[in-house]
Amino acid sequence: MTAAIPTAEYDAIYAELHQPIDVHLINGRTIPGHSIDVSGDQIQIATSEGAGEIIHTFNVNQVDHFTIPGESYKTLAVEWMEAGEAENALELMQLLYLQRVKILPLMPPSESHFFIYYVDLILQSDNPARAIAVTAILKPQITHPAALRALDDAVLDSYNTLQLYDEVRPLTQAWLAQRDAYGDSALGYYTHSADLLRSEHYDEALDTALQPIVFSTPNPPEKLAHCYAVAISAALGLRDKDYALTLYYEMQERALTWPTEDPTFEVPFKQLNEHLKKLNDTADAPIANASTLSSQISNL
Repeated sequence: MTAAIPTAEYDAIYAELHQPIDVHLINGRTIPGHSIDVSGDQIQIATSEGAGEIIHTFNVNQVDHFTIPGESYKTLAVEWMEAGEAENALELMQLLYLQRVKILPLMPPSESHFFIYYVDLILQSDNPARAIAVTAILKPQITHPAALRALDDAVLDSYNTLQLYDEVRPLTQAWLAQRDAYGDSALGYYTHSADLLRSEHYDEALDTALQPIVFSTPNPPEKLAHCYAVAISAALGLRDKDYALTLYYEMQERALTWPTEDPTFEVPFKQLNEHLKKLNDTADAPIANASTLSSQISNL
């Protein structure tokens, strides 16, 4: 991975995060470990001793807590995320995750909750497949309902982005069984309706995609633009171009952007653009926002 953080700053962060982790036992003893492995109910702590090392093995029940160097870097990672410095944030999150991953099962759930940020950053990166492995490690440690929902969203979004649709279907059904159309995410409605669209079940795709659209508030939930794209695509599949255009104009009025990253919508997007061009050619005045759509499609 190419370094995003300036070299001198990266080297300083790397050095601090690779300092020994202090393992505090319930008997009051503290062991500094430069390498820690956890297997079942056993923890192995490697400490430096002269030119070699000593391996201490304990039952995990003997561990009281850990003191981990570089705790302040968690705050820095969030600050970088909020400032839009995603590459820096991702690189720092990766260092923090690798530092802690082996002891996460022994740490408070809040530690695993924190790394949902890391999953989100991975999903935005050039290699979203990594999110699947990370979520598999994090999920058993997470207890907070909102954090679990966020992680479930990340897993479903990962599989869908990777077009692993056989895995997406059962995850979508589980998502729909726990959520409703009034929530802050329309992800499951999008993945289900898009699956129906790909199968050319246009009526069902349209009905499913419309549910979060009908019940959405002025503050649209996540993935509502994708539901609009499914609904418009399904209307085109049903040869109801007037309704498709109505939905498109409504989508534009709500300042929602067509989701060009999903190849499911590529052909319907071109069809929609053709209809808009025909209207432009016959109307006295240009259709509002048609130039925006044309510029979007030119980037496909």
